[in-house]
Amino acid sequence: MTYQGIAPAKINLSLDILGRRIDGYHLLRSVMQTVSLCDVVEVRLAAKTTVSCNNAALPCDESNLAWRAWRLMQEEFALDAGVEIHLDKQIPLGGGLAGGSTNAAQVLLAVDELFELHLSAEKLRSLALCLGADVPFCLVGGTALAAGVGEELTPLTSCAELRLVLVNPGFMVPTPAVYHQYDVMNLPPINTTDAVVAAIEQGNPFAVRDAVGNALEAPAFALYPQLAAIKAELAGLGLAALLCGSGATVMGIARDKKQAALAAAALDGKFPFVQAVTTWQA
Repeated sequence: MTYQGIAPAKINLSLDILGRRIDGYHLLRSVMQTVSLCDVVEVRLAAKTTVSCNNAALPCDESNLAWRAWRLMQEEFALDAGVEIHLDKQIPLGGGLAGGSTNAAQVLLAVDELFELHLSAEKLRSLALCLGADVPFCLVGGTALAAGVGEELTPLTSCAELRLVLVNPGFMVPTPAVYHQYDVMNLPPINTTDAVVAAIEQGNPFAVRDAVGNALEAPAFALYPQLAAIKAELAGLGLAALLCGSGATVMGIARDKKQAALAAAALDGKFPFVQAVTTWQA
């Protein structure tokens, strides 16, 4: 018996930082959205647990979040068999697109199905949070308002379709370093989330395009000027450009399908990863 799940990437249409908890984690307010760029996760029952991947750069040991998702389920429910997990990766590694989190979410769903655990949505969310703040969102996808450290989710009206171009420079950006730089820079808070939520509720993709923002752009650009250069290239092609999460992927929001295709063609070959995608509702 084999489970095959589609694991979509996630973007942040807004990312506001409200402060820090006593444990050091930053408090966020963000509109999260799945997009049509997806990995495929296959899981089957086996005597011994293994993880494999089509991308040799991704570790397939217990540092892999998909493996950790399996281990969490195995220990939580005393499962006496193993699984073979294969990840067909299309999402750039360490790109701010929740690639590891979306893989982990699919493993949770796979184990629930293969072992006939019949877990409630609430239980799955609590397990997902043990793996990372983005994993609960990746269980459900769509369009959602995230708060806390990202785990407090409120479903929103589905976002009107946006045509996006994702550009990745081919290197990973460590999230803790970007948050540390944010603290060092002592930046004033921004609020882009309210405007993004209002634009989504209006069903106006052009208003969404005008409202997006990311408080982590300035620190990420300070550490990696190459990312600012990618944003400038996208803006020069007429797209509204924004860093994805803490980076390294930068997205450009086009006016329409034609502009997205032309921009992707113009950048193809200049960067290791360039792809036109759309917002996607799970």
